[in-house]
Amino acid sequence: MRLNTITRRTLVAATIVALVGTSALTGIASSAEGDAKGKTVEYITFGLQFEYQVAMVEGMKKRAEEAGIVLNVIDGKGDPNNQVTQALDAVTKQPDAIVINPIDATLLVAGVKRANEANIPVFIMENAPPEGKYLGFVDFDNEAGGALGADALAKAIGEKGVVLETRGSVGSAQAQARHKGFTERMAANYPSIEVRSLNTEWAADNANKMVLDAFTQDANIVGVFSHNDEMVRGIVSALRQIGKLVPAGEAGHVTVIGLDGTPLALDRIREGTQHATVAQDPYAMGGGGILEQVIAYFEGRDYDNNMQTKPYVIDKANVDDARNWGNLKK
Repeated sequence: MRLNTITRRTLVAATIVALVGTSALTGIASSAEGDAKGKTVEYITFGLQFEYQVAMVEGMKKRAEEAGIVLNVIDGKGDPNNQVTQALDAVTKQPDAIVINPIDATLLVAGVKRANEANIPVFIMENAPPEGKYLGFVDFDNEAGGALGADALAKAIGEKGVVLETRGSVGSAQAQARHKGFTERMAANYPSIEVRSLNTEWAADNANKMVLDAFTQDANIVGVFSHNDEMVRGIVSALRQIGKLVPAGEAGHVTVIGLDGTPLALDRIREGTQHATVAQDPYAMGGGGILEQVIAYFEGRDYDNNMQTKPYVIDKANVDDARNWGNLKK
C-alpha cells in the first residue's frame, strides 16, 4: 500500500515494522538533518541516449544546484544489467540518497535491497520495483497516455484500418501500461481498427526495421503509434524509404503518433511528418517531482511520496504552446 503523505518521523518509526515480500513507501533507518545543502545524491538514469531523459537530468541538476545538493548522474544506457551493477556501486559510495529510473524494475530489486541494508534512502521514478523499500515515487500516467494515443490516431485515420504499435521493452512497466491503454482503448472504442504490435524495445533502429517488414507484409497500413518519440525517427525513415512519407490528405499517407513531446517531435509536427505526440513532462517529473521529494526528506518536511504527472496531446493546433516542454528546452 502506498501512502499519499509521509513525514520523516513516520519514516523512521516505520523501520520497526517488519515488511515481508512487498515493496512499500515506508521507512528506511536514515535520518535527515533538516537541511538539503551539502547532501549527495546518486541518480541512475534510464539512459541518456533518449532526449526526454536528457531533459529530465537538466531539470534535476538545476533544482539540485538551487538546493545545494551534489547530484552525481550515472548513465543507465538503456541496459538493465548494467543498471544493476551501477546501483550496487552507488551504495558503496554511501550517498545521502539514491534515485533510480529503472529499465527493468525486477532486476533492480537487488540494488534497492542493498541500499536498504546500508540505510540509504531510495527514491524511484516511473518503474516501481516489486520488492525493497523506497521513500518516494514519481510516475507518469502511462495507461492514459496510451489511451490518448489511440484516440488521436483513430480520429486522424477515420476510425478504421490497420495500425502498428511500436513498443517499449517487455520488462518495462511504462511500456506495458502504454500498451494496455492503447490496445484496450482501440478494442473498446474503435472496433474497425486492427492493431499489430511490434516489440521494438524503445529503439529507433528496431522500429525502422520492423516497420519496413510490416509494410512489406501489408502495404495498406494507415497509422503508427510509437511508445516514444525517439522511435519515430526510425518510423519516419522507414516511411521515406517506401514512399509513404506523403502529406496528410494525399494517397498513401500514414499517420504517426508519438509519446514524450520532444523538441524533434514538435519540429516533425510542424513539418507534417508526425501528426501528434502525447506529452510527458520531464521537468515536472525530475526537478519538480523526484528532487522535491528528496529535498523535503532531507529537510524533514511532509511531502507527497506518490506523485503522478498527466498526459495531453500536442498537434499542429498547440505545437507552439509555451506549456510544451519541448519548446522550453530549445
